[in-house]
Amino acid sequence: MSEIETRIREEARKALESGAAEVIVGWGAGSVPFRTTPVFITKPEDVDKLVWNPACVNNLAVYLPRMAKDKKVGIVAKPCDIRSIVALIQENQVKRENLFIIGLGCGGVVDAANLEDQDFRLQDVTAIEWVADGLRVTTVSGEHLLSCSDCLRDMCLLCTKREPAIYDVKLGEAVPPSELRVCGLSELPEERRKYWSEQFSKCIRCYACRQVCPNCYCEACFADRIEPKWTAKKATPEENWMFHATRAMHLAGRCIQCGECERVCPVGIPVAELAREMAKIVKEKYDYEAGDPDEEAPLLGTFRESDVDPAHRSE
Repeated sequence: MSEIETRIREEARKALESGAAEVIVGWGAGSVPFRTTPVFITKPEDVDKLVWNPACVNNLAVYLPRMAKDKKVGIVAKPCDIRSIVALIQENQVKRENLFIIGLGCGGVVDAANLEDQDFRLQDVTAIEWVADGLRVTTVSGEHLLSCSDCLRDMCLLCTKREPAIYDVKLGEAVPPSELRVCGLSELPEERRKYWSEQFSKCIRCYACRQVCPNCYCEACFADRIEPKWTAKKATPEENWMFHATRAMHLAGRCIQCGECERVCPVGIPVAELAREMAKIVKEKYDYEAGDPDEEAPLLGTFRESDVDPAHRSE
């Protein structure tokens, strides 16, 4: 057990005993060593169920809009999760005073799919842990050392914000990326359209991307509305375009690029690429970054005289 894991449990216990939180949301051990699962701790004696390891991938902020409306909720959170929390606070979906945030310095988390490409079988893995040179994977046959570039999630290889933006307790230190991956799509409209047409054609409209997103908190999604009807539920190329494009626009200035949508997609659509493109446009045209605690209001709740108006080609 790591020192950080021990301290998480200590802080969770103190928060429950003092009344700073009625429940602690964190990660617990999964059914296999390279997975974790969300856990909800209400008793101090159960804090030993909390874990912190390279497999703590879930953005737990998704539970807050419902859980923290009328009670105090503690949450163990990575920096990306905390940026989601900041966005929820700015949009009045969560009250800051209802939260007890155990913020973690981060070095990235593991993509289990990347582990599958290594020289061992996933079912033989017995433990994973960060070490100075990367990720140490212990299997029934021995130990394997992987570099960060071989095991981290794509979003982690793009992330430079590895310190918690807000917190009540901060644990651990951020680990700067040893190499920063650069992702980009073709600038040619016809190539971009072809690319996304191919990706969206795979969509089965399961809505996993919507359900896992902390900032998709609308009780009635546009995709489920009967009046007015924005899109049909059938998974045709045209309807899939409508769903993904409209969702991307709804999340402009709100998506913090945690990559959860892409992680849970059962057909492998790189939804996070679209989110990065939208975030890039928002930053370039409005100098706004989702999840920044220094922003006083959400992007769509703010107006400046210098704001670009694309409808009038004023850029």
